[in-house]
Amino acid sequence: MINGGAINSGPINALSEATEPFDDWAAAIDPITSQIYYALELDDGVLDPIRIPISSWQATVQTDRASYAQAVIPAATQWIDAVTARAGGEFIVYRGVRYVNGDTQEAELARAPLNDVRVDRGPTNVTMTISGYATLAASGTLLNRTLKNVRSESISGGFRVRADLDFFLRPGHQATSRGTTFTVSYINYYVNSSDEYMDVGERAL
Repeated sequence: MINGGAINSGPINALSEATEPFDDWAAAIDPITSQIYYALELDDGVLDPIRIPISSWQATVQTDRASYAQAVIPAATQWIDAVTARAGGEFIVYRGVRYVNGDTQEAELARAPLNDVRVDRGPTNVTMTISGYATLAASGTLLNRTLKNVRSESISGGFRVRADLDFFLRPGHQATSRGTTFTVSYINYYVNSSDEYMDVGERAL
């Protein structure tokens, strides 16, 4: 994937040479005047895609094993029929930025088939949890991203770093943490109302 879009398979170097120069628009985000948001889109390829609010989501994105994504939809009563009608489709999680002038830009972070839908009814609220597994194609770019606000580093079956989410980092890219550069094998995303971060790791050979 390049900036959330699918690419044709082929040698990584050839793909990198054939693509347009990478536009790191996230580097210009002003954290004071701009707002980061997450959006979930559900699409079955038949009905119109719909955007649904989510309260939290998590995903494991990797290219050598099955990837997984899960999202929680709050106040879900109004969305049950729409989700049911799109059974067999897929859901996509985007990370976006809303600028002070109202313009937005987004990047796709995770997608998965709509494999499982669970509805939980409490005394005052109904929530829906959707999840699915997918096999992803390798990234076609050769980016090296410096991880921001590193919380921790660990070595256990490979180097792993916990840091802020990155709009563009994908498995197969290079990541640099406190001067150490490694190849990304997987990214675990965790986002809820109180915190958000990613675990970026390599796998030992």
